[in-house]
Amino acid sequence: MHPLQLNTACEGPLALNDKAFELCRDFVQPDGARFFQQVRRYEDYLANVLKKPESQAGDTLRLILPFLKAHGLTNQQLRDYSPKGLMLVPGAAGAYKFLHTQGFPIFALSTGYRQFAAALGQSLGFAPDHILATELDLDRYSLAAAEKEELLRLQEEITAAEEIVLPSETAAPEDLPPAVQEAIKICDRIFLERLPEMEIGVISREINPLGGPDKARVLEESLQSTGLKMNEVIYVGDSRSDVQALEAVRAGGGLGISFNGGQDAVKTAAVSIIADNAWPVALLANVFLLWGQEGVMELATKGSAGASRYLVLPEAVIDILMQGLQGRNFNLHAPSTRNPEETAQEGLAMRARLRGAAVAARG
Repeated sequence: MHPLQLNTACEGPLALNDKAFELCRDFVQPDGARFFQQVRRYEDYLANVLKKPESQAGDTLRLILPFLKAHGLTNQQLRDYSPKGLMLVPGAAGAYKFLHTQGFPIFALSTGYRQFAAALGQSLGFAPDHILATELDLDRYSLAAAEKEELLRLQEEITAAEEIVLPSETAAPEDLPPAVQEAIKICDRIFLERLPEMEIGVISREINPLGGPDKARVLEESLQSTGLKMNEVIYVGDSRSDVQALEAVRAGGGLGISFNGGQDAVKTAAVSIIADNAWPVALLANVFLLWGQEGVMELATKGSAGASRYLVLPEAVIDILMQGLQGRNFNLHAPSTRNPEETAQEGLAMRARLRGAAVAARG
C-alpha cells in the first residue's frame, strides 16, 4: 500500500473552467452569463453578509437548476456538453500522469456536477470510483408548462435587476446602495419564497452540492477505501468549498495546500502555491512523501535556502520534476511567514491570468 494519498478539488487546481457558469451562458437565454453572476453574488451575500448558517458553498449549483430545466437541459445534453471546451491547468496532464505512475491513490472532489467531473477525471487518468462530485439526474424531474413560463419570467427579473456588487467592506445589508438592496429583495422573493412553493422547487432541495462539510465527509470516506490515515493525506483546494476538508487534514496531521486560492483557502491551508502550472503539486507531494510536513514547510519558508536539503529526492524523480517545472513560475508561502491577504491577492492575480478576471472574481 502506498503511504500517501492525494485528494484535490477540480475547478481551479485541475481545470480552468467554471462549468456551471458556462452552462448558464450557453443554455440560459438571453443573458445567461449575467443571470449566473447575479445568482452567484446572491449566494455570496447570504454566506458572507447575512452569514446564514444554512448557506453552503456551492449553493449556486442548486439554485440555477430549475432554470436550466426550464431551458430544456437533459442528462444527455449535460454529458455531451461536459467534455467540450475542457481547459486543463497548464502542466496538469503531465503532472498527474507522473503522480499516477508513482502509485499515489488520487481522488478528485468536485462541488461541480458529476458529468463534468467525470469528463475531467477521465482526461487525467483518474479511476472512475475516485471521482466524487455533485450527483445530478435532471431527467427524473418533470416541469409543467405553466411553471416553465413562470421560471422564464423570474429569470428576466433577476437579470433585469441592478447588478449585485458586494464591496469587501460590506458588513450589513444597509451598507449596500438602495438599488442593490432591491435586487437582493427580488432574489429573496424568488429563491426563498416562490421557488419553494413550485413543484420544480424540489430539485433545489434534493440536489446537494458537494461543498463544505460534505467535502470533508467524502474525504474521510476516501480514506476508508485506501486504508490510509489523515496524516498521510495531501488535500489541494482553492475556495470556500474546500475549507472544511483543509481543516480536517490540518487537524489530522496531513498537508493542506491552497492552489492559487482565495483568502478562505489560504488562511486554512498549511502552504500556498501560487503558480501558472500544476507541477508544484507534484513537487510538494514528493517532498511530503520523503520528508513529511516539516520538509514542505521548510521549503515554503526558506525557499532556495531550504531546497538544498529537502530536494534530495531520487534522481529519476528530480529529473521529471525539473522538466515539468522548467520555465514555469511558482511561489510557495506559509501563513506564518506571509500575510494571508497578500498571498490571496497574489493568488487572485494568478487565477485571473489563467482563468480570466471574471472567473477569478467568482472564486
